[in-house]
Amino acid sequence: MRTIRFGKTALLILLIAVVGSAADITGNWKGDLETPQGKVQVSYSFKQDGETLTGTWQTAQSPTIQISEGKVAGDKISFVVKIDAAGITFTHEGKVSADEIQLTMKPSGEFPGATVIAKRVK
Repeated sequence: MRTIRFGKTALLILLIAVVGSAADITGNWKGDLETPQGKVQVSYSFKQDGETLTGTWQTAQSPTIQISEGKVAGDKISFVVKIDAAGITFTHEGKVSADEIQLTMKPSGEFPGATVIAKRVK
C-alpha cells in the first residue's frame, strides 16, 4: 500500500516539474535570417496561453503578419507564417532555451529553408 502511494506521489511531483519547466515565450523576440541577398532582421511577438501560441511576424520589408497554428510543447514550438501576397507559407519549428529560440524556417515551394536564432527583447 505504501509503495503505491509513494509511486503516485512521485508521479505527481514529476508531472508538476515537467509542466512547471515549460518556457513561457510571451514577449518580443528578434533574430537575423540569412538569405541569398544578405541578413534580414526578423521580429516576432508571441503570446503563449498554455500550449497555444499566437502572435505576429515581421521583417523590415514586410507588413506585420499574424502567425497561425501556433503550438508549444515543453521547450518545442511550432507555427506557420502565410505571406498571401507572395503565395508563400513558412513553417517554423524551434527549441526554446532560456532567452533564445533556435528556429528552422521551411518555406513552401522550391525555396531553401533557413535557420533563425531569435533572442528575447528585454
